[in-house]
Amino acid sequence: MLGAIFRDALKNLSSNMLRSGLTMLGVIIGVASVIAMMAIVEGGQVWLVSSIEKLGTNLLFVWKKRLTIDERRMFAGRNLQLRYDDALAIRDRFPDLKVAPVIDIDGQIKAGERDYSGRITGTSPEYSDIRNSYPASGRFIGTTDIQTWNRSVVLGKTIAEVLFGTQSPIGKEVKIFLGARKKSKKSDGPNGEKKEQETVGEYRFTVIGVMEPKGEAYGQDRDEMIFIPVTTAQRFFKGNDKIGSMIIHVPDRNQMEEVTHKLHQFLIQRHDGVDDIRVRNQGEFLGAIDQTIATFRFVLGGIATVALLVGGIGIMNIMLVTVTERTREIGLRKAIGARRQDILLQFLIESTTISVIGGCFGIILGIFAAHGFGDLVAQSMPGGGDWGAVIKPSAIVVAFVFAVAVGIGFGLFPAIKASKLDPAEALRYQ
Repeated sequence: MLGAIFRDALKNLSSNMLRSGLTMLGVIIGVASVIAMMAIVEGGQVWLVSSIEKLGTNLLFVWKKRLTIDERRMFAGRNLQLRYDDALAIRDRFPDLKVAPVIDIDGQIKAGERDYSGRITGTSPEYSDIRNSYPASGRFIGTTDIQTWNRSVVLGKTIAEVLFGTQSPIGKEVKIFLGARKKSKKSDGPNGEKKEQETVGEYRFTVIGVMEPKGEAYGQDRDEMIFIPVTTAQRFFKGNDKIGSMIIHVPDRNQMEEVTHKLHQFLIQRHDGVDDIRVRNQGEFLGAIDQTIATFRFVLGGIATVALLVGGIGIMNIMLVTVTERTREIGLRKAIGARRQDILLQFLIESTTISVIGGCFGIILGIFAAHGFGDLVAQSMPGGGDWGAVIKPSAIVVAFVFAVAVGIGFGLFPAIKASKLDPAEALRYQ
């Protein structure tokens, strides 16, 4: 019985291919939109999370909190700075944690006639492991560099190429200075030759390593970073023992919240009871990303759903026209014994068939559209080269089921209308 009704539905749909195709178009676009938009959002989530984790996992970030004028007046004379000693104290108090102090300096680096202006990061050996950033050649900052204030520098891949081209920079000398470069003085060497001397704020450094390529993250090109020992940055460029921030690695992800609390309390105690620092864990950033992605998922999913509903309205309109065109046929079927539920089922199967076939084509189109738009988004976003569409089976199932539900829901009214027709009036319909 159902098989015969289904075959009859296919026959009726195929008798007017153009109209059937245009009716399906709304469902096809709706299903494809749901799949494509959800795939791009999921791809964005994967890309963002992987970008964060590529720069280290289980991380805590510590930096100085901005105090109000009243708070600064209230706590005048107390320790209100984040210092290198804080990092050393954390290492002693929490030996399982890896701690990397960070000082960011805006400066210039010069090799021969080539120079580059950018951010110079003073840090410690732990930074490399914490950030999953390792030298492609040479080595990273070592303990000896920290202890002896060595003028050692590690270059990002882009910086090395700008300053030295294809040559290996390992062992070569560069100059680092802050602000506008001062003119170097000349002095007589031991044999009477003119020898260039360092001026205030300008220091010679030896390149000890070149970092592996990392690409962009959070709008910052990780290949344009310059690393020097934190103690060297303090002595030659800062003139004090203050640091800008700390990055801390926690070995056990399940202890992130506990360690965050303990670390915060420990630093407050060290700072004479003043809560002048912030401690944030990576999980908070990931949680914020999840909330943002959920919002995008809801908004874009809603837009795609509207497209499906528009397709459903098209199905209802066409089915109403079909009922009108086949009024005499309905009357004849009822006259020879067709029951009301038979007529209802016949037209309901026709509308559902339109949705099912349209849904299948929509799935195929959605998969192609997702990858196409995913590549387009990747090319248009800074550092988004790894952004790709992530098509989850659940998105396909949801889109298809919703399409079928639209077909049934919007086909129900025309089917009920057809089933309620009076046989005698239907046979007289012209």
